[in-house]
Amino acid sequence: MSQQKRKWLKIFGIIILIMILGFFVVQYVIKSKIEKALSTKLPETVEVSYTDLNLSLLKGQLVLDSVKLTNLGRTIKEPNAEVQLEYFLINGFSFWNYLFNDVIQLDYISLKNPNVIYYHNNTIPKEEFQVSQGNSFDKKVEINEIHIDKGHVEIWDSKTDSLKLEIHQIDLMLHDIVYNQKTKNRKVPFNYSSYQIVFDSFFGQISDYENVTINHVEITNETAEFEGLKLYTKYSKNALSAIIPHERDHFNLIIDSLTIEQPNLEVVKDTTWQFSSNKLSFYQPNFKVYRDKLVADDERIKPLYSKMLRNLKFNLNIEEVIVFDADIAYSEKVKADKKAGTVTFSKFHADIKHVSNTYQSPTKTVLKIHTKFMEHAPLKVDWFFDINNHNDLFEFKAEIDELQASYLNKFTEPNLNVRLEGELDKTYFTISGTDERSTIDFKMKYSDFDIIALKESGKEKNEFLTDVINLFVSKNSSSATHFFKEATKKDIKRHKTKSAFNFIWISTRAGLLKTMTID
Repeated sequence: MSQQKRKWLKIFGIIILIMILGFFVVQYVIKSKIEKALSTKLPETVEVSYTDLNLSLLKGQLVLDSVKLTNLGRTIKEPNAEVQLEYFLINGFSFWNYLFNDVIQLDYISLKNPNVIYYHNNTIPKEEFQVSQGNSFDKKVEINEIHIDKGHVEIWDSKTDSLKLEIHQIDLMLHDIVYNQKTKNRKVPFNYSSYQIVFDSFFGQISDYENVTINHVEITNETAEFEGLKLYTKYSKNALSAIIPHERDHFNLIIDSLTIEQPNLEVVKDTTWQFSSNKLSFYQPNFKVYRDKLVADDERIKPLYSKMLRNLKFNLNIEEVIVFDADIAYSEKVKADKKAGTVTFSKFHADIKHVSNTYQSPTKTVLKIHTKFMEHAPLKVDWFFDINNHNDLFEFKAEIDELQASYLNKFTEPNLNVRLEGELDKTYFTISGTDERSTIDFKMKYSDFDIIALKESGKEKNEFLTDVINLFVSKNSSSATHFFKEATKKDIKRHKTKSAFNFIWISTRAGLLKTMTID
């Protein structure tokens, strides 16, 4: 080998060595800057620790092992949130795009086994949680995928030390994330193409009296599936009655599964949230409701469903809600010395169209219901209302096939001290009303109908009162010309401190009494 070649080979070797040394020096400098930034550049309320930091410029990879992040409150100098994770991984960082295009581009971010604990305190001002937009990050960020693996979240009430929310085994995948100048000031400050969320064993406190649990959840752009959903009053019936200031339902709702098609939660007009879906399907709900009427009345105004939808603080647009094979039992305790009376609806199927506050007239919310009333009588209901009608105009049509009157005694005996006998062969009625008043058209075919008044004990017949009542009640609907008896009752006043179902009930009762009363 010539002297000249050896010279150039040595120069080339020195250059390579300098580049290698330079590479490691640069990697060391960058690693040192990252470590310094993690210790000095974070907000004063944030503390972070980790056991090791590994950086590979060749792979564009950063790994933090055994990370612990603690957030201290500015108002109360105590930890209000803590995050621990097995490791935090950034992979595929493009130095070329960062240096020449001013874009932070990553292939992958992974958070392994993150454990999040947050302590909620209502006394802390809302301003403490607000982030200044003026100091927001101003670089463009593109990430191909973010993965949270086997996460766990707990939220505690710092004042009562009670658990408000807990989620186990969270697995989240988010794809094609983009953050830029257009997105940074939005409520959700980034775009993404698709997502998948899976978790088990959800617990949430939805009020001071009720909780919710879910066995398993899977959510994607296309569908959301919830298995083993339960909403329930956390106190016993007697315990609830002892602590509530006024009447409140004690309930237990168990849903085998719930499916939401095309779920979409977004922000419209910059500030308003909107939830939309093509269809919600509830499978085999079992709903038990108990109301203790011995507790003081709740005198607050109860809006009808049209007004409730109209006045929601967010936009809702669900094209269809279907309820499959539900069982519903409503019990009401009126007298302290007697058990609660119960009304049941079994094999309950409902198809509800336009559960929304965004549609325009003449579109209406429409409910079509098929069920068995009191375990045996087929009941069909068509219910219509328009959320854009500020008088809350509605129409409620019902048709009941053969009903043995004795089945109603589960409710009438303990609550009304009345026993019924006979057959209601066919019943039709239509209620037309507003938030103020209603009119009912009632039509019924019945036979051998008796109303038996009971003594205070609820066991023996009150002969005198029974005879008086039946002086005014027709035993049969048939006449020389008609099998049905018909009647119209107008100007039925709504009790606005009562629910929409109470309005349906008092309207039905008024029509029933007028129909069966002897002319």
